[in-house]
Amino acid sequence: MTVVVVGYGMAGARLVADLGGRRAVTVLGAEPHRAYNRILLSSLVAGKVGEPELALTESVDRGVSVRLGVSAVGIDRRHRTVGTGDGQTIPYEHLVLATGAQAALPPIKGLVGDDGSLPSRVAAFRTLDDGRRILALARRATSALVLGGGLLGLEAARGLAQRGLAVTVLHGAGHLMERQLDPPAGAVLAGTLANLGITVELDAATVAVECGPSMVEAVLADGQRRSADLLVVACGVRANTDLAEAAATRPGRP
Repeated sequence: MTVVVVGYGMAGARLVADLGGRRAVTVLGAEPHRAYNRILLSSLVAGKVGEPELALTESVDRGVSVRLGVSAVGIDRRHRTVGTGDGQTIPYEHLVLATGAQAALPPIKGLVGDDGSLPSRVAAFRTLDDGRRILALARRATSALVLGGGLLGLEAARGLAQRGLAVTVLHGAGHLMERQLDPPAGAVLAGTLANLGITVELDAATVAVECGPSMVEAVLADGQRRSADLLVVACGVRANTDLAEAAATRPGRP
């Protein structure tokens, strides 16, 4: 029995480890890295852990083939094959989609270029490469803006503050972590962050980002501007469902 697992994040890696030795398994990981603990990325930014400490235990069974830096681009359910970005076609008996999510980039003017890239002083916060980018920018910075007052944004803010940067969180809602907390609890959290040296601005919707050679500016809906040496976008995630949705429109049995 052959199994193809698309996605080598935490869920995919755990599944591969559980299946190893019992089935022939091929796993496709779009990122060029071995499996790592995404939860620890904020600790990496804070300098509490190094990259080796992010590594997850992996299956070493001979029946497991791990292909890194290889993305799945299509599923042929009729012929039971997966097409890859490097032009390969991989057959399967069972297919598991563990494609996870990617950083959500809100429709803010100037945030994303025509080629999908971010400005030189802007970073998302989702992957190991994002963490590396943030660290590279932080080494030359004294201040940072973080867009998003949810859990991910506050983790990024705390990590940067622990590196000695002056951090301002810009949050479009009326209180922090509004999906998990009520306003009084959000106020308590804001006070805790203030004690850590983190400034929180609420009802501060960002409508544009302007990046210059020495700083980046966030333009707020009321026309005010906030500037810093770097800007981290932590506005939630978007599920990677494109592959599954495309497969669902094609004929063939699952």
